[in-house]
Amino acid sequence: MSMNAEGSGANELRQPVHVPVLLAETLELLALEPGMVVVDGTVGAGGHGVEIARDLGPDGLLVGLDRDSEILTCAEAAFARAAKASASQARVSLHHLPYARMREALAREGRTNCDRVLLDIGVSSLQLDKAERGFSFMADGPLDMRMDATSPVTAASWLQSVPEAQLVAALQDYGDERYARRIARAVVETRRQRGALQRTSQLKDLVMRALPAPARHGQRIHPATRTFQAVRIAVNDELGQLRKGLEEAVACLAPGGRLCVISFHSAEDRVVKQFLRERMEPLTRKPVEAGLAEIENNPRARSAKLRCGVVREVAA
Repeated sequence: MSMNAEGSGANELRQPVHVPVLLAETLELLALEPGMVVVDGTVGAGGHGVEIARDLGPDGLLVGLDRDSEILTCAEAAFARAAKASASQARVSLHHLPYARMREALAREGRTNCDRVLLDIGVSSLQLDKAERGFSFMADGPLDMRMDATSPVTAASWLQSVPEAQLVAALQDYGDERYARRIARAVVETRRQRGALQRTSQLKDLVMRALPAPARHGQRIHPATRTFQAVRIAVNDELGQLRKGLEEAVACLAPGGRLCVISFHSAEDRVVKQFLRERMEPLTRKPVEAGLAEIENNPRARSAKLRCGVVREVAA
């Protein structure tokens, strides 16, 4: 296994085991064959990638990318363990790059195309569980939310400068937040009177104060969930990255190659659905969703939607 990632190292992060969603369904749709070249554009902690590398066999190549250099150390450790357990694993090459730059990663391996691409969109549970990353309000931490720690824009700096109308749109489009205007107004008033929001607890408390009393209690999800999701998507330009990444995947895939995408938000799923209809041959008329058993074991799978398409063969 080789690794080309900033901040790589042998030390494994002390984190809970990451459970990949829709694993069996993803492997079935990928229809892997020994010796293939596969790009895992969001390799994360290696949950899907380890199984893919095993199916590819010793003649295959798995090229893994991730924007998060820290989580790539988890992937490196996972692939090292798998390699010790089985000599038939494919060669694995990891790169600290966003999946919208997968052609660059393939070029580093002397390749111009690949047979399969997998994109598992969204935030990892390993990122959510680290308070210092600022993705979650479950524990207080800096208001960061960057998937790539080298990015100059944090959630705090974005909230300090974003125009009110743009914040309203983000909360509505990315969070489906009914009270977007109330929350955006509260953010603007807070930064004008008290300065920038710096902590996740501050943003959570602001949301709670901005909501009408009936909306603060008896909800299936915490009232701040939608705001945190919307800010995270905006700070990381996740929909923009998705659109670029889908185009990049088609440019990389050989004719007959397959693209599988797992999304967790309705806006993401709409982008993927439209792209597959316009640019590929969809293999999934409706998205594949997790069954009750998987959701019980891994609640994150509840909102997961898997779609797959095939690159059209070139006409003779």
